Amino acid sequence: MKKKILLVAALLSLVWNFFLVTAATLNVSSLLPHVAGGQFHSLPVGLRVTYGVQALVIIFQFFFIIRLYQRSGAWSKTSFLLARIFLALSTLSAFVNVVSRSPVERWNAIAAAIIAYGFYVLAELNFRPSR
Repeated sequence: MKKKILLVAALLSLVWNFFLVTAATLNVSSLLPHVAGGQFHSLPVGLRVTYGVQALVIIFQFFFIIRLYQRSGAWSKTSFLLARIFLALSTLSAFVNVVSRSPVERWNAIAAAIIAYGFYVLAELNFRPSR
């Protein structure tokens, strides 16, 4: 039951992140304080493309974390490695959001930390798969 609650929390956090990066990609002005340190009134094209790629990664993470839950952890060395990469990226994201100049963006650290913890627990990273 605890893992199911964590899965739901991680999925909601991923949806929130997807919403933010999609808004950044589309340059939605009302949400710009939530991204890129809140320092832009209009995002540069390069940054918008980066956020677009990040949106695709978030879609993959969404389905990957569901698969981790369904399979009760990482099922191969590749899935184990991928879960560790997503754990590291989410942890880094939480740190970057915490130190952001934008007080509004700092709240995104909570979602990133939930996602990181979700990958840690749901991938069962405390042991290495034998396959």
